[in-house]
Amino acid sequence: MSKLLIVESPTKARTIGRMLGTDYNIIASMGHVRDLPEHDFGIDIANSFAPQYVDTPRSRPVVKSLKDAAKKAKEIYLATDPDREGEAIAWHLKNLLAPVNRKAPFHRVTFHEITRQAIENAISNRGDIDINLVDAQQARRILDRIVGYQVSPLLWRKLGKGSSAGRVQSAALRLIVEREREILSFTPEEYWNFAAIFSTAGKESIQSKLFKINQKDFVVSSASEAEKIENAVKNGSIPTVIAVTVQERKRNPYPPFTTSTLQQAANQLLHYSATSTMRYAQQLYEGVDLGNGNSAGLITYMRTDSVTIAKEAQIAAANFIRSAYGEEYLPPKFNYYKNKAAAQEAHEAIRPTDVTRTPESLANVLDGPQLKLYTLIWKRFVASQMAQARQELVTADVNINGSDSNSYLFRSTATLTIFPGFLTLSGESKTEKDDCRPALLRSLKADDKLTLTEFIKEQKFTEPPPRFSEASLIKLLEENGIGRPSTYATIIRTIQDRSYVDKVQNKLLPTELGFSVNDFLVGSLPELFDIGFTAQMEQKLDDVEAGSIHWIQMMTDFYNDFRPWLTAAKESGAPEADKASALLDIFNGVKFEEKQKIGRKVFDDSMFVDSVRGKFAESSKMSDKQYQALLTLAAKYAAQLNEKIALLSPEIQADFAEAATRYQERIEAESQRPPVPEDGGYAPVFAAFENVTFPEAKPGRFSFDEGKFFKSLKRQALSGKALSEKQLSALKKMAVKYRSQLTDADAVFSALQITEEKPAETGNDTEKISALLKQLSKVGNWAVPEKKGRFAFDEKKFYQSISNQFNEGKTLSAKQIAALEKLAAKYQEQA
Repeated sequence: MSKLLIVESPTKARTIGRMLGTDYNIIASMGHVRDLPEHDFGIDIANSFAPQYVDTPRSRPVVKSLKDAAKKAKEIYLATDPDREGEAIAWHLKNLLAPVNRKAPFHRVTFHEITRQAIENAISNRGDIDINLVDAQQARRILDRIVGYQVSPLLWRKLGKGSSAGRVQSAALRLIVEREREILSFTPEEYWNFAAIFSTAGKESIQSKLFKINQKDFVVSSASEAEKIENAVKNGSIPTVIAVTVQERKRNPYPPFTTSTLQQAANQLLHYSATSTMRYAQQLYEGVDLGNGNSAGLITYMRTDSVTIAKEAQIAAANFIRSAYGEEYLPPKFNYYKNKAAAQEAHEAIRPTDVTRTPESLANVLDGPQLKLYTLIWKRFVASQMAQARQELVTADVNINGSDSNSYLFRSTATLTIFPGFLTLSGESKTEKDDCRPALLRSLKADDKLTLTEFIKEQKFTEPPPRFSEASLIKLLEENGIGRPSTYATIIRTIQDRSYVDKVQNKLLPTELGFSVNDFLVGSLPELFDIGFTAQMEQKLDDVEAGSIHWIQMMTDFYNDFRPWLTAAKESGAPEADKASALLDIFNGVKFEEKQKIGRKVFDDSMFVDSVRGKFAESSKMSDKQYQALLTLAAKYAAQLNEKIALLSPEIQADFAEAATRYQERIEAESQRPPVPEDGGYAPVFAAFENVTFPEAKPGRFSFDEGKFFKSLKRQALSGKALSEKQLSALKKMAVKYRSQLTDADAVFSALQITEEKPAETGNDTEKISALLKQLSKVGNWAVPEKKGRFAFDEKKFYQSISNQFNEGKTLSAKQIAALEKLAAKYQEQA
């Protein structure tokens, strides 16, 4: 029996496998193996918030492989990531695998870098699952599920289905919307800047800025004031140097990267999104092929809020700096950096696993984006362990007594770097923009007389606060305690995926939908989406992780607050009793349409009105949802109700006008959709797909399961729910793609109004493709696969794939035929 070691990803499994050899059977779990159900709430609130976990659809074949391997294992090592998510995965794995092998002990092993020494140390120091970490992850998942499932329906009532509320994402959206409103309401104010150019006795020029008037700060806000100052200076006394000071200062290196500072730097310097940064960092962490069968992780774990550095890494960095730059570039003692209060001290900052692997040495191993990010991480870490930079700040003050009896103080500054220290590596320019050369300012002495050669005045206007970039938003989220290292990228990606925010020229702008969602959520549930409350919940999750509070108690406290907030939100907008009664009365005597069955649902307008009337008679209450539904019905039966509507209060008439507009827009939109086929609705369309064989979904977090997607469309349509335009478009594409497998393709194309011409599957196209494939079958000397970034294009494999597809009777696309023709032309000489 072998030892079973389980990690999350195949890449990590391959890297570790080359280090541990054949004693270990290393398998990837492909992320989470169990989760809350996709289409159900999955939480028993009454039973202490008990989660109802199910196997994820993509995990089922993986779980089977894991169980088969666990049966044969003498020991099982759970080597998932060293954070909440990783601990939860390990806990679920143990619960799934323990019943199939009750003899094998389970060990939890954690490491922050994938190197042979780190892996061996982790196995030697194996331990148990940290249930506090598991509880913190579980509490976050349940908390987010409750908010999402119970608040989103309120959004649907207001904005329609498709929108959704996220606990943390909504707080981020609020920051973006509020910043945009600041910008829109901003009124620019005029101000003026002044500068002068003086010349010395040696005719050298010194540029200086007006610093003080009568030894005080000043604001000039009009052209007339600016002109008075210009006249006073030009007609004033001879410019005189009153002081020259030289101040030595030291600049400390920045700490090594945490997740948030890496995302900020990569966004500012490399223009990477937070998602891209984490993807490239994950690749560097999990390991790359260094050649000669060697693989290694190049950086430490990339989800961290700690700036701690291991002693061994500091020693290695010091040896490298001494060798590469000299002893003087080392600080007297190691540089240490202070963590924030909530940081995980046991974690490390993001750093290279081997400081001697310089970016230059990896230029032929990493692709472009990976190399740029590794260079950023490597330089930041090495610089963090280097000596301070020493600089001199030279300041020269020049005074002019103006003709208006005011004194005008002009100041020039220059910075001289005496010893660059860490700046040698960082390549960072000095932050100050020098007015002139340091040596020139140092040559001046008090009471030196200068000549005013030019006076410059510049009109300026105050500017609104800048829009958020991903970098500045992450910084503000971190400052406000919103989110954690593992969630920043997801937060930003989610609000963009939901079309609440657009990214334009690297700036985040709220969409109209984003404004509407934010305004509704903040207006309906102000306490829940308060920035401070969101941060407070993050802190409570940290408290669960620390073991200072049990997760069920934390959830109970939250729900006791949340439940009355949600009830109040549901009742907000509900009409007063006399308003509701007046609207109900107009339906007396209306001739309603016959009930209509669509799919499995029956729509009966008369029964609905009677139901609302009965409930109102019992409670004298009507929900906003019921009120809006009645307004929509009034719009539908407006021809019978116009006279009665005219007698309603102005307030109800205004509500009706809005509902009528929405109703008309919906009718117009529905008229643009392809008509639903008669004789059974969508049933014949979906029945025609009965013999279609969909490809199996590939394992992985982001794989697309076409068969599963088709089943969801079928379930939705046959239950009477309308398909959206995007869903109809997807259904059309599947019909075109699988036309050869449809039982009645012509009927499906007609029902869905697909006008696309079907490519010829016989005749000239078939003959041409056969000839091209026959020609390429004779090629014996294929070109070496060409690597483009992370991917390599293999012409031989492409030919074989096309040949197999054609021989199976599948239709080739125009692009595939064109590529085949191009390939045949390239290898024509070998035919």
